[in-house]
Amino acid sequence: MSSSEQLPKNEESTKHTEHVVTRRLKAPYLSGFILRIMIFLMDYMPGVTRYLFWNAGLKALRKLSIDDCPTLIPLPLPKETFGIVETKTVDGLEIFEKQKNLQQKDYYSSGFLRASDFHEAYLAKRVTPLQVCEVLINKIEESLKKCSPPLNAIIKYKRDDIIAQATASTERYANNSSLGLLDGIPIAVKDEIDVKGYETNVGTKFINYGNPATSDATIIERLREKGAIILGKTSMHEIGFGIDDIELLKISSSTNNNPFVCTPRNPYNTDYYPGGSSGGSGVAVASGLCPIAIGRDGGGSVRIPSSFCGIYGLKTTCGRFSDDGQYPLAHSVAVSGPMAASVDDLALAYYVMAGKDPKDPNTLHQPLPTLHGFHVTNKLSDLKIGVYSMWNKQVDNPAITTALNNFIDELKLRGAKIIEIKIPELEEARIAHLLTIGTELTTVAKRHKDKMHLFSCPTRSNINVMKLATASDYIVSQQVRTRIMRTLNNLFSNQVDLILTPATAITAPKIYPRALAHGEVDVTMISDIMRFVQLANFAGVPAVSVPAGYDDNNLPIGLQFIAKWYDEATLLRIAKTSEEILGNRRKKPSDKFWFGNYVQEVSENFFGES
Repeated sequence: MSSSEQLPKNEESTKHTEHVVTRRLKAPYLSGFILRIMIFLMDYMPGVTRYLFWNAGLKALRKLSIDDCPTLIPLPLPKETFGIVETKTVDGLEIFEKQKNLQQKDYYSSGFLRASDFHEAYLAKRVTPLQVCEVLINKIEESLKKCSPPLNAIIKYKRDDIIAQATASTERYANNSSLGLLDGIPIAVKDEIDVKGYETNVGTKFINYGNPATSDATIIERLREKGAIILGKTSMHEIGFGIDDIELLKISSSTNNNPFVCTPRNPYNTDYYPGGSSGGSGVAVASGLCPIAIGRDGGGSVRIPSSFCGIYGLKTTCGRFSDDGQYPLAHSVAVSGPMAASVDDLALAYYVMAGKDPKDPNTLHQPLPTLHGFHVTNKLSDLKIGVYSMWNKQVDNPAITTALNNFIDELKLRGAKIIEIKIPELEEARIAHLLTIGTELTTVAKRHKDKMHLFSCPTRSNINVMKLATASDYIVSQQVRTRIMRTLNNLFSNQVDLILTPATAITAPKIYPRALAHGEVDVTMISDIMRFVQLANFAGVPAVSVPAGYDDNNLPIGLQFIAKWYDEATLLRIAKTSEEILGNRRKKPSDKFWFGNYVQEVSENFFGES
């Protein structure tokens, strides 16, 4: 079975077969009144919905004859079959001690701060967490009320709660009893993850309304245990389930357009989207409000906004982070992950949140998390990096190809071996992921059938279409998952340590004002955004998005590295290498939408330079 043999091609892919690995369709852009008419027809004319399901290619897998057993959760079991061994060398938070002698100026010349910058300032008594948070709260309010347009990043916060956390942290530092690098560090959390005292609304106006969480999700609890200050909740796409493609039905929230709650803006240019569905978290970090935020990724929802906003985003292995306290939107493809302005903080947050949790049985099979090799960035002779050139060519912005080629050249100079690979059946895997995430999201949405009218038009449309998916469609999709996991296992066992792709095929797309009220449908845009990210979700492998430069509009470009199951350590190592490669070319947003200077407002001697 191959993509070219089994699946129908559209006109464009027929003309360019030699370059097509996954299909790219074109269709009219829809928004505003015309979009509302389309949704009305879908609500009241079932034939329209059936046509869209058929035309989206969602029936394509029904032609397949697969004997493989279905894989319902992409856990690599038994672990030994996938080349996974228990970690023998567990390098943890102590590795950051190695950085104390480094020149901090070389890093923060771009304006982005690390947790270690805050921590050292607190230890030296140059500033306190309370002083920082008092100013930071004002900056959050400014980003919502004084910016034009508002950034809409951290949209739910409680002043008294933040002050109480900061006061406790300040007392610990005063008593020389700091809890470590995360003590007093402000962190924002996507509104899909439970934070005690906050409603988990998942981008809606009604889910959990009046019903705040009574406890933290496990991963948030672990951050608090290290002294992190949880600022509040960030904006997201409505249940991560927006319609972005009428003909292809790309079930995604990759722009973070949310007409009912709010649409966050890209701080590099507020006329452009930040990506989604963890868009608010991406904006919070990129605008300097906090060095770390937490997102959740079911179809690129951490890596896409990280790419569009010029920050680092880690999609973890299925079963690496506990799902306790996460709203169950798409349980077999979605995982939580950190988003950060620096790779140090990405690694720091990852290590603190990772590990076994009795509340989530899927976490109990994992090897110990480690940061082994994190600082080995100059000598990469032990790494084999795979590139699938035909796939990587499917980008629509030449600046992305230039950035990718530049990185490949730099990786070669450091000794990495670049190996040409092929990944068969990517188109089948794309459709199977679409059926899987769509079915799982629809199952959750149907719990609220008495409030279906409170969902936005695009979300209702997706629900209508995905109701036509059958149990057989879902099972065949999981059989495809088995095949793609076997393919990746063979690649990682026999050929490569990492796979390098663009993070997205375009940079951040433009926001059209008419799309803000009712949403939009843009076939080509969403297929370009999603092209490279779905594989990791469907197969359960980890992946990281790294900044790699900027296009002609000064919008960030992201690249993606994919590793084998539970090998986040190698991903963080290559991300650290990528951070060094980008170096002084890293830019922060313009001053109008940059809030990271609040530390200097607290203390002109924040960095101990006087």
